[in-house]
Amino acid sequence: MKKICIIDYGLGNIRSLYNSIKKIGFVPTFYSERKNENFDLIFIPGVGSFNKASALLNSPDLKSFLDQSKKDSVIFGICLGMQTLLSKGFEGGEHKGLDYIDGRVDRMSKKLILPNIGYQKTFFSDQNYFSFLKKFNNEKFYFVHSYAANVKNKKNILAFTESQDLNYCAAISAERIIGTQFHPEKSGEIGLELINEVVKNI
Repeated sequence: MKKICIIDYGLGNIRSLYNSIKKIGFVPTFYSERKNENFDLIFIPGVGSFNKASALLNSPDLKSFLDQSKKDSVIFGICLGMQTLLSKGFEGGEHKGLDYIDGRVDRMSKKLILPNIGYQKTFFSDQNYFSFLKKFNNEKFYFVHSYAANVKNKKNILAFTESQDLNYCAAISAERIIGTQFHPEKSGEIGLELINEVVKNI
């Protein structure tokens, strides 16, 4: 049985994610309950602001746990959790991210209606660390956000989407790191299938 951890750092709809993981047959553990264990997969959920999330995740204990874990575990950031995987973000000023993937998080164009909310068709690449997710190409996932990821190296773009005539990054990845701007746990059966696919392939 794969060992799964959810980082319960005060930001994010962790109950929804917890229930989704249980639906696919796994029982996740919260970081606050088992800080010293090793895990196969670690989720960083997130709903809120980059400045608050970065401060919490870069606290000495949590950052040390994540830095050590990414050597052997897969780390999966969702929405704001995905954004924190990048080098820095500009919500509430400039703030340092976890810096696991080179890039930055910027507010989306003022010409758009924000926050950007709804189901959007998502296009996955097969030239990536998580190429097995190509099976989800053209599927629709649920988005809700006002900031978007801009990665420096295009090889780190796992998927993209389009909203209000703007094409932008929908998922990122590197070795043992994956993040989705969309919420798989709020995307119905297709979202559960994506989570299950990640768990099976790690």
